[in-house]
Amino acid sequence: MLAKAFRRSLTEDCHVAPGSHVLAAVSGGADSTALLCLLCEAAEPLRLRVSCAHLDHGLRGERAREDLEFVRALCARLGVPFYEGRADTPALAAQRGGGVEDAARALRRAFLLDTAREVHADAIALAHHARDQAETVLLHAARGSDLRGLCAMQSRSGPFVRPLLDVEPEAMRAYLKEIGQPWREDETNADARFARNRVRLLVLPELERACPGAGRALCRLAKAARRDEDYFSEALSALPPVKTRRLVNGAACEAEPLRALHPALLGRFLARWLAKHGAPGADAEAIGRLSRALIAGEETAAMLPGGLCARVGRRWLCLTRKGEKAQDAPILPEGVSDTPFGRFAVRPARPGETGDGVLAQAIPLSRMSGLCVGGRRPGERMTPLGGAGSAPIKKLLIDAGVERAMRDSVPIVRAADGSVLWLVGLRPAEGCRVRAGEPAALLTYLGLEPPDAP
Repeated sequence: MLAKAFRRSLTEDCHVAPGSHVLAAVSGGADSTALLCLLCEAAEPLRLRVSCAHLDHGLRGERAREDLEFVRALCARLGVPFYEGRADTPALAAQRGGGVEDAARALRRAFLLDTAREVHADAIALAHHARDQAETVLLHAARGSDLRGLCAMQSRSGPFVRPLLDVEPEAMRAYLKEIGQPWREDETNADARFARNRVRLLVLPELERACPGAGRALCRLAKAARRDEDYFSEALSALPPVKTRRLVNGAACEAEPLRALHPALLGRFLARWLAKHGAPGADAEAIGRLSRALIAGEETAAMLPGGLCARVGRRWLCLTRKGEKAQDAPILPEGVSDTPFGRFAVRPARPGETGDGVLAQAIPLSRMSGLCVGGRRPGERMTPLGGAGSAPIKKLLIDAGVERAMRDSVPIVRAADGSVLWLVGLRPAEGCRVRAGEPAALLTYLGLEPPDAP
């Protein structure tokens, strides 16, 4: 009965096509041992190629080596290719400053993806089951997740498949006993120092006593959340494109169209947009804060993992990398120059040609040697062309309505002596004045590629 349900889940829920090569992640515990045995049973009717990957996390010494030998011997008996790896989880946890659980998860994922690429596997099978799913829903809810987090684990996410997600662990142990297959016990599963173990050993049993069937109900909640998220995903895909801009240290999108969205859709748009532009770890609290500011027409900022900052301004939502500034780059005296601030083209200016001062500007030929472009500098000033005196660059940017998060992305063209010649996109400096009959070059700003460009 379990073998039949497993095959159905593998093909229908996990979308593993007949003839696929499946790499099974096997620790040697009951769950992953059952996974491997069930895959081998399904291999002939589904024409599958089955391989096995096992990672020693560097946490359990001799016990881990015994696990490895157990899985190696199991694969030899089943005729399954075996791939092993070793990692130093404590070292990564110390380096990241995080927990051992998170470090182990990251190392395991990287190992499985690398192995799958090397052996050309079509899918990576994981042994997560219904109890794991219930634990995940509880943990995500307790950590402040919104509906997206309550979706918990999916039957398929990228190359990873979980064909046992609807199966109780007791059913897998019964299956192993029925076929006479032993398994290994990991003593760390009883260590209550780990958050998931505390939920498994203490919280879920109490919840089951208070509300019989709570675990299954949590799994149903995850499926309902996934159904609703699929609907919102379709609604997001149907939205008209929102104007975006690439920044030197991030990306921006126009805020006004977002203010018309329903809060439920807006939050999901923000989560997708932030993830797309380098901030997949934005939590529900940060997204809620940004959503409320957008709807109210207020300005706010939210710090995100990885030194990223999302800021809502009057016209733009910006995502920037805190403290990151592009280095000054030279502008060639002729032709096209590619710089971190975009592309610049230089050609001889025609007599009387001055440019518009926004995207094109004439500069005396005598000032073209050593020309460079960079970002703003603390305390820097310039005298606008035709102006009465010098003014701080910061004030000029504020007066022009350049939002705070976008000021570091304004290209500033400087002469060899460091004096400011042009605030690109805004106005030139007095140093760009071309006298009658004086030879000049026309500097044209071709811009940055949009953030969605390939």
